Amino acid sequence: MESQKRNNSQKKVKAFTNALFVDKEAVFALLLCQEGLLAPVSHLMDKEEMQEVDATGLYKGQSFPFSFILAPSGKRNAAILKNAEKGSTLTLVCEGNVCGELIVDSVFKINKKQRLFKIMSGDIYSQKAQDIYRRLGNYAVCGVYRLFLENAQFDFMRHISKQTILHTKKNLQAESATAMVLDASPVTRIHERIFRFVLDESDLLVLILLRHQNEGLLDFHIRKTCLQNVIDNYLPTNRILIFPLDDIYLFAGAQGIILDAILAQNLGCDRIVIGENYPNLTIYYDKQKIYSIFDTIKDIKINVKLLHEFVYCSQCNTIVSLKTCPHGNHHHIHYHSGFLQEILQAGLIPPTILMRKEVSAKILSYLYPKRFYPLLKQFGAMFANNGMIEEQDDEDFYLKLIDLYQTHSLK
Repeated sequence: MESQKRNNSQKKVKAFTNALFVDKEAVFALLLCQEGLLAPVSHLMDKEEMQEVDATGLYKGQSFPFSFILAPSGKRNAAILKNAEKGSTLTLVCEGNVCGELIVDSVFKINKKQRLFKIMSGDIYSQKAQDIYRRLGNYAVCGVYRLFLENAQFDFMRHISKQTILHTKKNLQAESATAMVLDASPVTRIHERIFRFVLDESDLLVLILLRHQNEGLLDFHIRKTCLQNVIDNYLPTNRILIFPLDDIYLFAGAQGIILDAILAQNLGCDRIVIGENYPNLTIYYDKQKIYSIFDTIKDIKINVKLLHEFVYCSQCNTIVSLKTCPHGNHHHIHYHSGFLQEILQAGLIPPTILMRKEVSAKILSYLYPKRFYPLLKQFGAMFANNGMIEEQDDEDFYLKLIDLYQTHSLK
């Protein structure tokens, strides 16, 4: 059945003589633009616009880190673009499925090395930079396009809608909205502390949750599930929204954080919260004052709040900011996601001062499905219950096991 579907898909693609093959990152970037989330950019740029934006870092008087163009790699794409005539229609194909069409206005050659330099802010020798370089073609095309995202593989992209956020903001009569870009890999007590801090000063919090092209131990689904669980049970759920964002290469370099701010602004936010250890955030001190890349931007009407690192202090017995805690580093427990992932990957339950037990239970039952099935059958009745016969799964087992760990009457 799968091979038949694949053959049918290949036949369908071959039927289009003017097919331009693009990847999911390109489709997602086009979708962001189509939905008005990269405004004032609203279309693919032509050669003159590309040169102007790349030279000035401005588009229509607003900071925009580099030009927005479509330059897919591949010999077949290069041949199609070199022979494309103005007014002709190109079929956009992603992973064997038609995803849109583009009416050609112009085709022009680009300097791949210069574009890579702009995207990566000069960091052109890293592995990420080399991966991006391989994905860039020598020719760019501009013109009016539209996307068709009915295929199941594009389900994730169809959920992008700033209208949901604007509608929520209107219903709340929110005067302020704050955005925050995060991985939540996994969501920790520190995240909760930051969420509460933001909601003390803002009516609405928009969590821009990244979905990576190559997911690690915790994929987007489990990260979103755990994040939503924390929101639903421990936070004012009507004031927090999750906005999924593909971590595409446009956001890869140091200036990608400017695109984060542009995205947040177009989602109706007036502030964006960023930690001092956020990737690609360049900060420096001058005359005892902190500065960042945001001090160089022009006409992006969004306030930036830089957060100091939070830790758990064994002396304060609570979560504190490094800026305000008087105790030394040897009293601090840092919430490093890599460390927590190693604990979870080993099948261990992280301490509840680091993560909520519900989050740990969901992740461990996801990583090790049916791990305790034999134990549940044999010892399912060993835990205290409400007197009713309950059917339990691995997640329930972890939760009850954690509760036993937290019983302190016997020493």
